[in-house]
Amino acid sequence: MLQDCFDDLYTAVYALIDDAKTAYRVEKLYKGSHGSPNPHEIVTDFGSWFFDRRRGLLGYACEKSRPAATRHTLDDLAEFDRAHEPRVSTVEAFRLLAENQRQDGERHDDYLNYVADREHQLGAYRGGSSGFDDEARAFACAHFRQLGIPSDLDDVMTFSGGAKGVFLACCAAIMCHRRFEELHHSGGVILAPSGYYQSLRLLPPVFGGTIHVENELTGKTVADWLTDMARTPGRLIYVPLVNNLDGRVLSRDRAHDIAAAIVDHNLEHPDNPAYVVGDDVYVGSYLHDGIDALPIGAVPDLAPWCISVVTPSKTFTLPTGRVAFATTRNPAIRKALAHYRTVFSHGRVPQSNELISAAAICLTPPSWVNRWNDWNREQLHYFASEINTLNTTLGRATYHLDLPEGGWYLPIRIDRSLFGDRVQSSVDALAVLLYYGGDDRQTGVAMLPGELFGRDSDDGWYTLRANMAVDTGTIVRTVQRLHDAAFAMRGSRREKIIDYALNRARRVVPDLDQTMANRRY
Repeated sequence: MLQDCFDDLYTAVYALIDDAKTAYRVEKLYKGSHGSPNPHEIVTDFGSWFFDRRRGLLGYACEKSRPAATRHTLDDLAEFDRAHEPRVSTVEAFRLLAENQRQDGERHDDYLNYVADREHQLGAYRGGSSGFDDEARAFACAHFRQLGIPSDLDDVMTFSGGAKGVFLACCAAIMCHRRFEELHHSGGVILAPSGYYQSLRLLPPVFGGTIHVENELTGKTVADWLTDMARTPGRLIYVPLVNNLDGRVLSRDRAHDIAAAIVDHNLEHPDNPAYVVGDDVYVGSYLHDGIDALPIGAVPDLAPWCISVVTPSKTFTLPTGRVAFATTRNPAIRKALAHYRTVFSHGRVPQSNELISAAAICLTPPSWVNRWNDWNREQLHYFASEINTLNTTLGRATYHLDLPEGGWYLPIRIDRSLFGDRVQSSVDALAVLLYYGGDDRQTGVAMLPGELFGRDSDDGWYTLRANMAVDTGTIVRTVQRLHDAAFAMRGSRREKIIDYALNRARRVVPDLDQTMANRRY
């Protein structure tokens, strides 16, 4: 029989939130969106220009420098870089492209004019790529190199489906073996830190794999895990630059320690190496000055076993692009990723998405990113101040915050004793926060429970993740609702409120208790 109901934790959590939104005007702190409603204006300007002219990034940069010119020179790109201060130099992107694609004996200016003037035919079918994808890949390659990640133009691949599309291909590449028309699922395991990208939990089971979770990835925890799993095939280590739950940033020292453990293990076990995927989608989103962040892919010795991923969806505020750029120096990995990119149709990237995504990552000025980092920091500190005031009003530390180093998410820990014995998990605590208002529509706070990120509740606290990239009014209303929920839990109606919340949650997700009991990671 075809399965008509899915009761995994990811599906269950979003079912509860979707149900609450039908009955309440919940404060939505569960989404991953950036605080800016749009990417930088140069990105939208390029998008408009592309649909009008059907030409690429280098043509755009040249025309912005000299709109009336009939012939372009490298000085036009240098002028664009001087005037607009993009994160990635257009001169450097062109240099990488020309080194790889320019014909023998062809002058740089001649090749620049060819690339800048060529038009994308939006109605043409071009097989596995968008056509002229070399230009977008050159910009992405320059981005990776700027981070210290070894990359050449032919190392870079473009995926539709965002980072999830790359992760899906990675799982398939290491957990499957194809022989002619037969596809064998060999299974495998991903090592991830508590606080991993929540959608990741959906992918390994597709190929018979699973996830192992460590509270923190360090050189020691990775080395110990590799020793324990030395005979296990299909091992992938997921290393985020910024933790999706608590905002901890991967430091240079920790990146080198993790990489050293992997390199040492792989050199000792060349027939069964462990691979690494570096999730760098929050690159540049740092909340403190002087953070010495380092993507795992920038540790040079790790290059033979590493895949690095960037998207425009977070730091650069283009989630609708649904495009990821991945790079790896390993030809076998690259060939496997290319195969599964074709299988899942993630190579069918529209020219507009591909080029606008590259524009978001590369043309956005660092000053714009820094301004939003400052804004995020102010919002987080304002919320923390309001929570401190709320705890004073409540007369106890009911809510506890650990300020992040990067991103814009905040783990909120809630005192377990507030709910009594019937609430058994952060998912139950979420249900109470969604439904505590009863018949009052102006209630409810939607966050994501820690279990969705592999973070179990500890002895004293439930953990939920909030997105603080929201306006001040949302923060004010959220604090007021956390106040109201806490007072409701301390009042005479607590058991009735909890009874209603838990019963409604189990009507929405009848197998919620079994889902939690059978949760694997």
